[in-house]
Amino acid sequence: MTMNVTKQLWSLARLLLPGVGFALVCVGVYLVSKQVNIPAYIMIVMGFMAIITGVFWTMCHNMRTKMYQRGGHQNHIQVFTIDRPSSFPPSYEESQRNQVSSHTVPETVVVVDAVDAVLSLAPPLYNQDGSEAPDCTWSREQPPRYSQVERCQQGQSVQQHDLSQQVLSDS
Repeated sequence: MTMNVTKQLWSLARLLLPGVGFALVCVGVYLVSKQVNIPAYIMIVMGFMAIITGVFWTMCHNMRTKMYQRGGHQNHIQVFTIDRPSSFPPSYEESQRNQVSSHTVPETVVVVDAVDAVLSLAPPLYNQDGSEAPDCTWSREQPPRYSQVERCQQGQSVQQHDLSQQVLSDS
């Protein structure tokens, strides 16, 4: 209880100090106009000092209070999330889980420049209801060697040449 009263009194002093300072300056200026010099100048100086002290005291107190409040809020961070309605397509993680659970192999290790690189499958395509698994009918065979392709192409060109010769001889 006494702690609360002292806080309120200090707060009242912080608020009243600039007002008292302004009043001292005004009274000092009034006394200067009435030709009372020495006490008037002392009142003006004391009034300006009261104004400056009150303003800086209030600013420092507010900054210190905000600094303590900010430090206290950092310990209790709340994260708000939104649940997705069932009408939306599945999330990326869900689509990856569905893909892994299917009969395909999810990752392939490929050696590139003597470094092992792991290749993952792309996420499945979305369809209207999001529950059907996409049709992935592609093969994991290794492509043929260049020499085999070259021989095959040479064989086809020879066959095409023979076929064209046969068509010419028939006509």
